Amino acid sequence: MKKLLFIILITTTSQSIFSQVMISENFNTFTIGNVGTDFTGVTPTDNIFTSASNGTAPTTATNAGNSNFQIIANDINHGNVLQITGTNGDKGSRQLWYDGFADQWSFRDAGNDILEVEFDLYTGNTSGASLNSMGFYIYDATRTKILGGFSFNTKTLVLSGVAYFTNASAPIGNYLFFLGTGAQNLVLQENVWVRLGVSFNKTTGQVRWKGPNINGQVTGAAAATDPDRTSLVSTSGTTTTAPIQTNTAAATGLFDNFIIRASATDTLLGVEDIATIANDTSFLVYPNPATTTIAISSKVNSAITAISISDMNGRMVKTQSYDNLTDIDINVSDLSNGMYFINIASESGNSVQKIMKN
Repeated sequence: MKKLLFIILITTTSQSIFSQVMISENFNTFTIGNVGTDFTGVTPTDNIFTSASNGTAPTTATNAGNSNFQIIANDINHGNVLQITGTNGDKGSRQLWYDGFADQWSFRDAGNDILEVEFDLYTGNTSGASLNSMGFYIYDATRTKILGGFSFNTKTLVLSGVAYFTNASAPIGNYLFFLGTGAQNLVLQENVWVRLGVSFNKTTGQVRWKGPNINGQVTGAAAATDPDRTSLVSTSGTTTTAPIQTNTAAATGLFDNFIIRASATDTLLGVEDIATIANDTSFLVYPNPATTTIAISSKVNSAITAISISDMNGRMVKTQSYDNLTDIDINVSDLSNGMYFINIASESGNSVQKIMKN
């Protein structure tokens, strides 16, 4: 296992309004139960591949199967969500990915060389015995380079960035990055949904991470490399260097509200750039401030497919899907008073606006 590096830079960047959505999924149209019928990564179900392994002998893992990937009912805000169950032993792994991503990337609009991924993660708590990690990786075609991603330790709740990297003191390879202040781990709050974002710029190799108290970046070593697969991943968590820790139990990870898009400029999450958000005029959002209901109307006749509302810490508080409407109403009477960010997914891309609930 490669050593940890602690490269994290704080930036504020301008953002464009639109980008090209490649995949948008909240799992609410899926049937409760197993995602697929094949866990070897050979045959997809509903354009989703799943792969589960107990690892090579000798191994103590025994629970690889279709039930590792399930759709379950969650709370009123999230509806159906994706649940991944990790390995219950010292080896093994899980992966889930969408069919056709490489073709979508190949036929993206000219100039959209930044791949951006946003999703919701449920943090759980530290009470379990499992050492499993859960995360999201952007792979190259060889599957040897992780162009960007996250790794989440289900036992410690530490969230790390992942990127293919090299510099004068580090050989080229896949590294974990501290996402806390300086050389500190970022420990997420227990039992909450958080909104995370990672991007990879094919032209420059730059990787960005955003989320609650995260706004970091690093220039990776994979410039000019095309992303080929975007995967949810889980590993055992067993360590091979001191202090040795051997996993003996499985953990579950919950995921929801995936958006994968190609963009010409940084539009990732966008919760840190208030001025740019306030100047986004592609959708009319009113009244603002609001007390009970917010209306959203497209000024460019762009059909709305989904909305998500996050608080100032990046926690997702409300989501809703729509059948290509240009005018919608959202009930916000259940939200606490304060500032929120609303992400509007449309046929033309994503738009983020700031709203106040009184």
